[in-house]
Amino acid sequence: MWRYKLLNLMIMDKKKFITVVTAGFALFAMFFGAGNLVIPPYIGLKIGALSGVAFAGFFVSDILLSFLAVVMVASIGLTFTDLGKRFPPLFVNALVFIIIVTLGPLICVPRTGSTTYEVAVQPFFPQIDKITFGVFYFGITLLLSISKAKIVDIIGKILTPFLILSLTILIVVGTLNAPKELADNGYTFREAFAFGFSKGYLTLDVLAGVIFSGLIISSIVREGYQREADKKQVTILSGIISAGCLVFIYGGLLYLGATSNLSPSEEGVSYIDILKHIAYNVLGSNGGIVISVAVAFACLTSAIAIVSAMGEIFENISKGRIPYKWGVWICSIVSFVLSIQSVEEIIHYAGYLLDFSYPITIALTLFVLFFGKQVKSNTPYIVGVTLTAVLSGLFIIGDLQNIEWIIKFRTLLPLSSYKIEWFLPAFLSFVITTVIIRIQSFPKN
Repeated sequence: MWRYKLLNLMIMDKKKFITVVTAGFALFAMFFGAGNLVIPPYIGLKIGALSGVAFAGFFVSDILLSFLAVVMVASIGLTFTDLGKRFPPLFVNALVFIIIVTLGPLICVPRTGSTTYEVAVQPFFPQIDKITFGVFYFGITLLLSISKAKIVDIIGKILTPFLILSLTILIVVGTLNAPKELADNGYTFREAFAFGFSKGYLTLDVLAGVIFSGLIISSIVREGYQREADKKQVTILSGIISAGCLVFIYGGLLYLGATSNLSPSEEGVSYIDILKHIAYNVLGSNGGIVISVAVAFACLTSAIAIVSAMGEIFENISKGRIPYKWGVWICSIVSFVLSIQSVEEIIHYAGYLLDFSYPITIALTLFVLFFGKQVKSNTPYIVGVTLTAVLSGLFIIGDLQNIEWIIKFRTLLPLSSYKIEWFLPAFLSFVITTVIIRIQSFPKN
């Protein structure tokens, strides 16, 4: 009898291991947008000797918070929209709308088109202009998104491992043959950390985490892990595998940027230029072409996945008033128009959009994850997130309009040097609101 039980336990452990590994790599593929590849080398090139400190900041704002976002979604149900069970639907739908529009047509999808053109088309076919390519690229994206073709899954399953293998070779060979040692570029520890932290926003991984983690969590539940404890355990272990892969890829690319023979002060060097320079210098022309092709197809796969998700989310939050095909068309057309800009230009304006949407997402993630069981009232969450949105919007206006009193007010707030000046006010508003509600709930004698 005991042998039978032991055999069953071993089988279950094997099944759980396979589920964890599969979900972990799927989660990694979800976060691993090809457009993100240009950011870590840029950080390394700029920071130099303190790249490790910069990566610590990048790790917190990208990898760690993305992991926590997935765990947060698992703690509330199967998808981010399950927040509607606790919060007013208008509040949840507004958050979902902000996140998916930022993630989709405003930043991530146009960035995939622009990245593909600058990495895989322009160097080899300079006679093809960006508008012509954009029509072709987003035409394919639109066609495959509307048809929900399974070719996307097939391509993704082939190209993601291919891209990972290519990048692993690039990182290993580049590390062993680094053209120079780490150089002091004049940054302090605080400046390096803040730089890495702020650039972590540009990956959009936290936004992707709250929107797309539902796909991973649902698959875990379908594998039989329906108990809350089992679901959380498998999700967390999967998240650790995903985070480990991201640390290796992003950390390796950052180091290659820091040890490249490009000058950090060189004029006109863009995010894309750094990645292409590293690829061709490390692997030669043939290796550079392989990575270019892999990046191009990975970008296309990411674009189709996000456009499809936007169509479904728009249909759900509008309760069918915005059909799936309308959402797909809107996302594709807006993305095409914005993709005409360079990757550099997209990243520039993305900073302002993400300075608004990221703090909101981070605040909600931390509040729900760490206080979800203790604080049942909706009000503290709404107050904390709303204050975060107000402060973030105010600071963006101050930067755009160069309003002195807003800029000065921002610098006076704690943690402003780390680009998270909104955190303490939001946290305090959450705590104070919670205390007030609990005092009001005490029975009066």
